[in-house]
Amino acid sequence: PPELTGLGLQAMIGGSLRHAARRLRAPALAVAGCAAGTSLYLRGADEEFRHVSESELPTTYDPEAFAAVWSAHPRCCLARLREIVARVAPLAAVVLRDSLRGGVAGESEAERDARYALRARELRGCLTDLGPTFIKAGQALSIRPDVLPPPAVYELQKLCDAVPSYPTAAALALIEAELGAPASSLFELDASSEPIAAASLGQVYRCRLREGGAEVALKVQRPDMIRAVSLDLYLLRRYCLFVEWFKVRVLTNLLGAAERTPFDVALLDTFARASYLELDYTHEAANLERFRTELLPRLGSSVYVPRSYPAVTTRKVLATEWIEGEQLARSPPEVINRLIATGVDCFISQLLDVGFFHSDPHPGNLLVDARGRLVLIDFGLCAEIAAFDTRHLTSAIVNLMRGDVEGLVNDAITLRFLPPDVDREALLPPLRRVFEQGRLAAATQASESLGGGGRRRGGGRTVSSPRHRVEHLEHRVRGGDGAKDSALHRHHLVCRCVVA
Repeated sequence: PPELTGLGLQAMIGGSLRHAARRLRAPALAVAGCAAGTSLYLRGADEEFRHVSESELPTTYDPEAFAAVWSAHPRCCLARLREIVARVAPLAAVVLRDSLRGGVAGESEAERDARYALRARELRGCLTDLGPTFIKAGQALSIRPDVLPPPAVYELQKLCDAVPSYPTAAALALIEAELGAPASSLFELDASSEPIAAASLGQVYRCRLREGGAEVALKVQRPDMIRAVSLDLYLLRRYCLFVEWFKVRVLTNLLGAAERTPFDVALLDTFARASYLELDYTHEAANLERFRTELLPRLGSSVYVPRSYPAVTTRKVLATEWIEGEQLARSPPEVINRLIATGVDCFISQLLDVGFFHSDPHPGNLLVDARGRLVLIDFGLCAEIAAFDTRHLTSAIVNLMRGDVEGLVNDAITLRFLPPDVDREALLPPLRRVFEQGRLAAATQASESLGGGGRRRGGGRTVSSPRHRVEHLEHRVRGGDGAKDSALHRHHLVCRCVVA
């Protein structure tokens, strides 16, 4: 009868489920036991982390020194790794699902953009929760529209000046520990003071010095930054080493993928070296003073760099002159247009004259003061450039403007942007097409902006088109006017042409 058949089917299913449950019971108990054991093992990880002395850690990025310290504290490493995985895995799974599906079926362009924006907000929240190292990584990605879609770039830019602050009481305790005196005895600062800005590594207070009354921007590092950042960098480097091993041993040797030079560890080391150095505020103060000494005399009164106060500056506390102004990016259009030439002049001078440049010019670090000057702040991330490279950078800029593709490739090889054995035959034709298209567009735009007329340059010489201006520049750079071949001379020629 049908009812007996149904009962038999139910009994069969029930028996199968009971059999499966019996088979899964042992693995489930093993997993539960492992999880419980791990939780017990990690119970004292936070206390162990706080007892790692900062004196054991180097003042500059040193992977071997990090490994020597943190390999002796596997419990701290495992606890942090669990925290990272728990926060990253859900978001990674959602993004992977979206990628494998190729989006959402029937999704309109507006809905797709909204989904991208949602994922971008989730990514920003994830990086913020994971702390300073990951916030710095997000800031680096915020200027890479070639890597991330526009909604993600826009959202990650908020990490530059919209990071949650930490309690002022902790900042006052750190100031006292660093300077050896209560914060209130050195600054007009107390527990009711609120930071005016918070960044990935610290936060800033506006206050006055007790001695002299000067108004300062006081940057105070977040607690435990040296320990936290060094641990994250150690774990990330271990991950990059595994990725390189997997690419070489599995993808290339086992699966036959194209052989490539691994770059993951080198990329991480470049990021880590700069990020870890930002933890030393005395280094930032030295950078600032170098800019004041070497850059400002070359640029006159159009650019300004605030002074520092060494007496109240340590590795974790930095006092600099307070600048009354607003962000350049939020200034009226006429102010931005007026300062474009100044900004180009400023950064070209850093590259070609000083050989030392500000490497973090995001919108929060470029201000306009009450006198209309372009003000640079936050010098934690700066880099040197050799005199040899400045000469070839000048040549590259000239070749770029001339559309000399072969010369530009030669410069790129000399500057080590391309390997010496690059396939020129494959590279040159598409580059020439790109430059030809750009040249036509630039010529059309220049003709429209000049109304068909020429511009007059120094010495009464008329330069009537972008091509003529470049030829005029090249003539002078190569000494055709009898001018001396100095870095300053080359800089001003290149700068004028770029601004034009």
